[in-house]
Amino acid sequence: MLAATANPPPRSLSGDYGGIGAEATAGYGPSANALIGGSRRGIILQPLSVQAQKGFHIADGVATLALRPE
Repeated sequence: MLAATANPPPRSLSGDYGGIGAEATAGYGPSANALIGGSRRGIILQPLSVQAQKGFHIADGVATLALRPE
């Protein structure tokens, strides 16, 4: 999690998140993912997700996530 403040208030992770992912491999290649949302779109979940692959592959996608307090 990455937030604009060092001490986010309770339940500040609640909200709707959306993001994208992308991959491209021709031999060896990287991929990256991120989800942004929460309180006033000020929180990034999984700010850095990097992996390496071998082969030939191209992909992209869209993801959504909803976090609700109980």
